[in-house]
Amino acid sequence: MPTATPATTAPHRRLLLVANPISGGGRGRALAPALAAALAQRGVEAEIYLTEAAGDAARRAEAAGREPWDGLVALGGDGTVNEVLNGMPDLSRPLGVLPVGTANVLARELQLPRSAGAAADVIAAGHLHELAVGVCDGRRFLLFVGVGVDGAIVKRLSEVRTGTLGMHKWLGPLLHTVRRWPQHSLTVRCDDGPALTDVSSVLVTRVRTYGGIMRLPDADRDSGDLHVLAFHMRSRLRWLYHGLRATVGGLRPGRHLTVRRARRVQIDGAAPYQIDGDFGGDSPLTVSLLPTPARLYAPAPPAR
Repeated sequence: MPTATPATTAPHRRLLLVANPISGGGRGRALAPALAAALAQRGVEAEIYLTEAAGDAARRAEAAGREPWDGLVALGGDGTVNEVLNGMPDLSRPLGVLPVGTANVLARELQLPRSAGAAADVIAAGHLHELAVGVCDGRRFLLFVGVGVDGAIVKRLSEVRTGTLGMHKWLGPLLHTVRRWPQHSLTVRCDDGPALTDVSSVLVTRVRTYGGIMRLPDADRDSGDLHVLAFHMRSRLRWLYHGLRATVGGLRPGRHLTVRRARRVQIDGAAPYQIDGDFGGDSPLTVSLLPTPARLYAPAPPAR
C-alpha cells in the first residue's frame, strides 16, 4: 500500500535543476541560477537544464535516471513538476520543487517556499515527505484528474494558449466553456461500493484544495487514497454556487455531490479530462495508485 508520510533525510551532493524558463512570466530563467548559487553556498553542487518545449522536462528527467544525481529539482508550475515526475525512472530518487507557476497547488499543500534562498534551505536540509502517486491511463500525477467541466476548460486553454500562463489566461477558456456549457453523462466505478451513474463531472484528487483556493471535502494528501468527488448538478447557477461555496467555506457532500475514497476508479462515458492542470484527452479512463510513493524535499514538521 502506498503511503504518504514523512520520511528520513537524504544525503546529497549533486542535484539536477530542471527549469521552465518561461514560468512565472520569465521568473523561471532568473531563479534557476539563483537557486544553484544558494545551493552552492550550502555545499550542494547543482547543474541547470532549461527546457525549450513541452516534453523536454520529462525527457531530461528520464535521461537523468542513467546519471549519478542525488536528486532532481523542478523549477516551474505544477505542469513542470508533473513532467519531471513522469520522466523519472526511479521514484525513490528525491524530487525538489521551486514553485514558479500560476496556482502552485503542490507547493501550497507542502508549504514549500517560493524564494531561492528559502528553497535551498529546505533542499539542503534533506528532509523528505512521501506522497502516494496516482496514475491515469499510464500518466502519473500528484494532484488531481478532472473529467467533465474542468477538463473542457483546460482543453480550451490548450487550444488557444500562447506564451506564458497567468490567472488572466484562464478567463477566456472559462467563459467559452460557460457559454457552450457541455452536458456529460458519466458512470463512476470505485473499487468497492455501487456504481455512480448520471454524473456530470468527476474530480479524483490527492490534495485538499482545487486551484489552490477551493477547499475539497474528505481530501487528505497523507491518506494514501484517491478521493473521488462525483458531481451530479448540471445548471450553470448550481456550479457557480458550489464554486463560491468551495472558495468561502468548503464543499460538502449532499444531493449534488457524492464523495468516495478508493484505490482504483473507472470513469466511463465521453468527456475531456485534465491531469495536474494539463489536457490529457477524453474519457473513458482508469485512475489508480502506484505501489511506490514519490519522495519530495519539504520542510520538516514542527517538533511535538
